[in-house]
Amino acid sequence: MARAVETAAALVDAGGVNEASAFMRGQLRALDPAVRADVLRVLDRVVQDLPAHWRRRRGVPQLMVFLDGPATVRVERITFREMSRHGYLDEFSRWSGAVPAARAEGHGCAALVYGDRVHARINRIGPFGSAWHLPDTRVDVRTAHRDLRTGPTFSLPFEVEGRLFPRLVFPAWVSDTLTQERQG
Repeated sequence: MARAVETAAALVDAGGVNEASAFMRGQLRALDPAVRADVLRVLDRVVQDLPAHWRRRRGVPQLMVFLDGPATVRVERITFREMSRHGYLDEFSRWSGAVPAARAEGHGCAALVYGDRVHARINRIGPFGSAWHLPDTRVDVRTAHRDLRTGPTFSLPFEVEGRLFPRLVFPAWVSDTLTQERQG
């Protein structure tokens, strides 16, 4: 799972927007159509709501996005304390899939949303002036569905626009890819 996130991030970093979009489309097309529809609803909500939750200094917050009925998708903040019920925080890669899986059992589809610098926030690595203060560069969305054993993880890069009033903006290819997959 971590390998897929690294692969998608490397494609975008190398300037391969078309390759990153194709990788994301491949992950979505590998899913069953009913599961894909649920995952697309969750991803659409992440792309739509994350800019309102993002702050420059705090980075990407940890969010839980899940289906709440046949037409509603809900977004909630999740704290490290709530996440630690599934294991020790320093073992993030082991239990990050368990958190959305537990929520997906009751709601059908769920996703844990976090920034690529989540480890620095968990461990509070380094003194002032260290890498702890570097901003997030991408959003990782760890999905789970009750009909899947393991759900795909999506890595969505973003940019920060505005100096006085900064805001998170996803590249156009992210929404274009989601629209194309929803239509076809």
